[in-house]
Amino acid sequence: MDATVTGQADLLTAGRAALGRAAWSEARALFEEAAAAGGAAEAWEGFSRAAWWLGDQEATFSARERAYRVYREGGDACGAARMATWLASDHLDFCGDEALASAWLRRGRALLRDHGPCAEWGFLTVLEADIAFLAQGDLATARRLASEALDLARDIADAGVEVVALAVLGSALIASGSIEEGLGLLDESAALAVGEDFSETAAPGWALCHTVSACAGVGDFGRAAQWCRAMHKWSATWRARHFFGVCRTAYGEVLATGGDWRSAEQELLDAMEDLRTTRPALAAPTAVRLGRLRARQGDLAEARALFEAALPLPQAILALGDLELAGGDATAAADAADRVLRRLGDASVLDRLPALELLARAKAAAGDNDGAAAATDQVERQAARLATPYMRGRGRLVRAHVLLAARDHDGARRAGEDAADLFTACSAPYEAAQARVVQAEALAALGRPERAEAEAAAARDTLALLGASGLRRTAKSGELSPREIDILRLVAQGHNDARIAQRLFLSTHTVHRHIANIRTKLGVPSRAAAVASATRDGLL
Repeated sequence: MDATVTGQADLLTAGRAALGRAAWSEARALFEEAAAAGGAAEAWEGFSRAAWWLGDQEATFSARERAYRVYREGGDACGAARMATWLASDHLDFCGDEALASAWLRRGRALLRDHGPCAEWGFLTVLEADIAFLAQGDLATARRLASEALDLARDIADAGVEVVALAVLGSALIASGSIEEGLGLLDESAALAVGEDFSETAAPGWALCHTVSACAGVGDFGRAAQWCRAMHKWSATWRARHFFGVCRTAYGEVLATGGDWRSAEQELLDAMEDLRTTRPALAAPTAVRLGRLRARQGDLAEARALFEAALPLPQAILALGDLELAGGDATAAADAADRVLRRLGDASVLDRLPALELLARAKAAAGDNDGAAAATDQVERQAARLATPYMRGRGRLVRAHVLLAARDHDGARRAGEDAADLFTACSAPYEAAQARVVQAEALAALGRPERAEAEAAAARDTLALLGASGLRRTAKSGELSPREIDILRLVAQGHNDARIAQRLFLSTHTVHRHIANIRTKLGVPSRAAAVASATRDGLL
């Protein structure tokens, strides 16, 4: 072996060692030197891995493509297929380009057509499953491909393929409504991710991201927090900002739901920075979650900007619909819900639920009681399938809103009580306060003012406490007129628009317009948030 070959071998060995200890810049330099010395496919592949971890999009694509060509020219079908698979993943993560991703996957399949079971087949198949799940919403295909990858992984004893296949399959099952089975697979995947060594370093992070996101999505916040801590530890070890950016987005949602808005805000801002820097195509869901928090904090302008930046993501469409409904445009809100439901079809229980919630509330606001009741029936059926207290609470809260709009005040009271109990049990204070606001309105209409005021006061206290963690307003409460303050005081006491109109000798339409003006002046999305804002400023 001549000196040049020996030198290349030493550089490759040193580069692999640097990858193994997450010394990404060192590994990149070593592999770059090895590639310059001979252009071996392994050198370009190693260089691409280091560049990928460093978030260098241009270098990653260039090196992977060169490795692909050299492997293919040398007759190494597995090596070329491996590069094709990761190029497909890169086109999704860096650019959001599903068409190019699909093209690279087709190349990989063609290369492996005559090859037996191998890790390359496994990762290609599980990536196809992930694309079917996340990008296409095709849960049946995602489950089928993830099951194929899992069987293959166990046949060839490849822990990397197995851990990701378990996570994708578990996530797809949860989205389909098979909660217990899905959570079991996610727990199995996460335990494997933290307890095994992997030749494919990215595999455990890929699996843990799915686990955290799915647990948070279904409202199992304890599980989500547990595995997010594991993800944080893994991410710190491997200096994987982009992985934890995805995970901390879900964790930010957990913190926001639990009432820790200050920590949630920091997590989401950090996640946005991580993803915009390293994986911009993955940042849209984070923008939606941060926008929701901004809406709760009262910064509606920033919330709208974040939602619009995330279009055409279904969550962004629904979030904008929520803003329209809060502003009094029930038709626009119903249109947003219908648009998302048409896109999703019937497969995803988890993704359809927010659209059905918005549709039910929008129809109730528009006076379509039959349509609202039908949508609410679907919400509660879906929430029952998802099973967690948080999801069942969401179903009961929608029912309370719809019954209140239909003037079934006792039914609204009972549904609001159920929702408040469920949200309190899973530590979701903002949602519990919303449920208490509905109870207060229903109790006031039933002629029970003391109970109404007690529920309204509990909601005010909770909202004020949450707002103290960083509520933002676009106008000063002092800009409210004396009449607006009178109306807001009655809202705080639990009265609905009709009762306020009767007390102040106004039309219901005038009261509704005053409340819309109050929300606009305070820059808040709801009656409850307006009460919390004015309470903090001592106006009530």
